[in-house]
Amino acid sequence: MENSITNRQMVFIIFLTLSSYTTIDLPKIMARIAGRSSWIPIISVAVIFGGAAVIITKLNNMHQGKVLFDYSREITGKFFSRLIAWYYLLFFLIVGVYLKLKLVGVLKSNFLPRTPQFIMLLMGISLFGYVAYKGVTNVARMFEIIGILFLIVTVGICFFMLLQGMSYNILPFFNITETKGFMTAVKDLATPFTGLAVLFIIPFTPKNKKAPKVAFLTLLFIGLFYILIVEGTIMILGINNTIAFNDSFIEAIKIVELPVIERTDIFYLTFGLTSLFAGMIIVFTAIVEFTCRLIPKVKRNIIVIVIGIIFLILCLLALNINNMKEVFESFAPYLVLTSSILIPTLLFIIAKIKKPAIRQRAGGHYSQV
Repeated sequence: MENSITNRQMVFIIFLTLSSYTTIDLPKIMARIAGRSSWIPIISVAVIFGGAAVIITKLNNMHQGKVLFDYSREITGKFFSRLIAWYYLLFFLIVGVYLKLKLVGVLKSNFLPRTPQFIMLLMGISLFGYVAYKGVTNVARMFEIIGILFLIVTVGICFFMLLQGMSYNILPFFNITETKGFMTAVKDLATPFTGLAVLFIIPFTPKNKKAPKVAFLTLLFIGLFYILIVEGTIMILGINNTIAFNDSFIEAIKIVELPVIERTDIFYLTFGLTSLFAGMIIVFTAIVEFTCRLIPKVKRNIIVIVIGIIFLILCLLALNINNMKEVFESFAPYLVLTSSILIPTLLFIIAKIKKPAIRQRAGGHYSQV
């Protein structure tokens, strides 16, 4: 099949999609809410979303060669299928605008302070549109390379953070007084797991038979990866400084000394930005894929151009919202829980209920013949 991926490629799609920008501001969020006990809600939420990944991959395996828009018709009917597709289209559009503004913010503060935001938006959207036009398979191949580089660099830097940090900054590992913030932490942790629904745009084949197990283990690994970033940052900066800095992970990296490399933060951002670029690419691809199925008579290149224009307009409008980050993060957990857990679970239950009925009808037909 043209649009098919291996389980290894799926791992990197999940990893890069979920870690978009999370590595930069997650330590601040977790230090403020759960303190030194942050590892507990992180691994708990990773297990929850690991279960969601199992459900999504099982749905894909039950309907091999099809994506959500195709097999949701068999499960819920044409009307609800289109309704679900429109929901995911709008969901990815909102997430895409948020990520794009984050990317512009990072570029402006660290690399291009004098470059107009409009130029950065235009160039970025053009790039993402071009890659999305090539399809899921090409994106997956690219993610294999990007994912390996990003993982090696980030884990390597975190390793030096653990070596050079102060262990007393993360002790004790569990403080009972911090448990009161666990529920808030679980809610806020939904945002770092945004994007799991991109699995719905990938048609599975027989080679993805073990995808549910692989996806679950991937989510556990991402949980451990988040813990490594949070603990490493706190060991370098301490709790109070981690809370004080907006981009606390970057601030911690500035203090870390690496052999030969003088500016550790610039070195990391060179590779670390690949995760944010990858997140934007896969989100743009998801928007294109859903639109192509909702409007099948329009050519793919026309759809990419129109989406790019809409995307640019929305980003320019969002730039005028001063508290855009707070607005997004206030309702993002509900969008994420709906797209990654609620809808997949309902579809899976309905599919399981309808499957025996379909088999029974098929058996009766064959017996009559």
